[in-house]
Amino acid sequence: MTAIFHMWEPRRESMIAEHQFYVSEGKKRLTNQFSNKAKLEQEAKALSDAWLEDAGKHFDPDRHDEGSFYDQAQDKGIQHFEALDELGNSVRLALISGMYHLWERSLREWLTSNDGVGYFRVGDELPKAIWTSDFAKALELFECVNLFQGVCPIRDRLNDCRMVVNTYKHGAGPSADDLKSKRPELFDQYGWRSSSSLASYGAFADYSDLYVEDSLIDEFATAIEEFWKAIPEYITEGQFQPIPNWFSKAHNKDLKGASSGP
Repeated sequence: MTAIFHMWEPRRESMIAEHQFYVSEGKKRLTNQFSNKAKLEQEAKALSDAWLEDAGKHFDPDRHDEGSFYDQAQDKGIQHFEALDELGNSVRLALISGMYHLWERSLREWLTSNDGVGYFRVGDELPKAIWTSDFAKALELFECVNLFQGVCPIRDRLNDCRMVVNTYKHGAGPSADDLKSKRPELFDQYGWRSSSSLASYGAFADYSDLYVEDSLIDEFATAIEEFWKAIPEYITEGQFQPIPNWFSKAHNKDLKGASSGP
C-alpha cells in the first residue's frame, strides 16, 4: 500500500540531531551566560564598587553627602543586574523562538518532500497549503494514526511553546491572553501574584511580564524531540482517513488545474 508520509529513519535522526545541536550550542554560547544569578550579582556589585571608587575621587565633604554616594552606587548596581537579567530573559526567549521555528520549518519541509506529498503532487496548491497551515491544521495530519490529539502532553507543550513565541514576538494578543490563563507562573517572575491574597492581582500582568527560566527551554526541547520520535515510519493511504478538509481542498484544486491543462 502506498505511503502518504514516510519518516525515513536517517531523516528522523538528522532532524533530531539538528534540533539537539541548536539547543545545546544555543545554551552553551548564549543562555548559559545568564544562568548563574550569583555571578550576575557579583558583576553588578563590582560595577557598583567601581562607580563608588571613581565617584569618591570627586567627593568633597563640604559639599557632598557621603550617604548619597553610597545610594547612587547601589542604584547603579541594581540597574546593572536588572538589565543583565532582562537581557538573559530576552536571550532565552530568542532561543525558544528559534527552536520552535526550526521545528516548524523541518516539519513542513518533510511534509512537502518526496517522503511526504511529493510523490502525488500535481500542482502548487497543496504544498502552499502545508506551508501556510497553522499549528492545529499541521497536527491534524497525524490524527489518522491517533497522534497529538486531545489531552496529549507533546501537543500541549508544543502549543505552550507556540504561545510563548507569539507573545514574545507580537506582545498583546490572543496568545498572550491564553498563555497567561494557562501558565500564569510565566508572568510572575518574583511570585508576587501567586502569593497575593487579592484575586485580581494577576490581572495586572501583561505580555511585558513574560519571564522564562532555563527549565522552560528544556521542557520545550524535550517535547520537540518526542514529537519526532512519535511519528511512525509510514502513514499509508488506507490510514489517512478522514482526510483533513483543508488538505483535500488544496489537493482538489491541484487536480482540477492539472485536468484543465494549458
